Amino acid sequence: MSEGRTWGFGSAARAKGKAMEAREASRRQVRGDAAITTRIGAVALPLGIIVLLVAEFFHPQREHPMDFPAVFMEYSQSDVWTAVHLAQYSGFLLLLGGLVALYYSVGAEPEAGAGLAPFGLAAAVTAAASFTVLQAVDGIALKRAVDAWASAPVDQETAAFAAAEAVRWIEIGMNSLSFFLAGLTLFLYGVAITLGTVYPRWVGLLAAVSGALFMVNGVVVAYEGFGPSIVRLGAILLLAVWTFIMARLMWRYGGRQCIARSESAPSGPTRRSASPR
Repeated sequence: MSEGRTWGFGSAARAKGKAMEAREASRRQVRGDAAITTRIGAVALPLGIIVLLVAEFFHPQREHPMDFPAVFMEYSQSDVWTAVHLAQYSGFLLLLGGLVALYYSVGAEPEAGAGLAPFGLAAAVTAAASFTVLQAVDGIALKRAVDAWASAPVDQETAAFAAAEAVRWIEIGMNSLSFFLAGLTLFLYGVAITLGTVYPRWVGLLAAVSGALFMVNGVVVAYEGFGPSIVRLGAILLLAVWTFIMARLMWRYGGRQCIARSESAPSGPTRRSASPR
């Protein structure tokens, strides 16, 4: 074999080796990024629930939510209404952000559950957008409308009340679909976890049941409006339990990925093929 052909084979081997090293480095980088994202999600999930519970504690709720004259007067007298709803919005974003981060671990392995993970991710992003509109209507627009009604002259009260009522019905519609989307997100991730092996299957069942209850509650709100609901209470309790369990599991998963990344990293300089002489 001529020296030129030998040199050509050596160059091809080196190029192939460099390509393999680049792919391996890329896989390590992706694994490390996913581990960091998963751990951020592990913090965001329970933090979101805590923020929502604190906000709910300060939310005015003495009157029945479908008694519009009484509840509008209660809302107009609240000095913390907008602040409470901004806090709720922050809690929703943290919670949904944690669900977005969950995608990177549920979809990590080539298994049946991974096929559903992108749909869960899409539902989480859509739900975040929906909650943005909901809190803009409920926390800002409704407050302005009920304040205008409470301070309106007698001859303008009817029109001001009708305007506030219209905003309230928009809020009810947004609430229905927003929580339906949140439930769909939980349900999709729950089924994905159940079909996969990354996390215990019973954790997936817990998420799926909570999500299904949120979806049912969303439909009920669409037809009946706000009111006491055992279904909603059950969904919230299951979600709260699931987020803390899931946070612990996601944190441990992120830690394992970090270890795997460090173990797969080259321990020393890569030995280069000797050039043919």
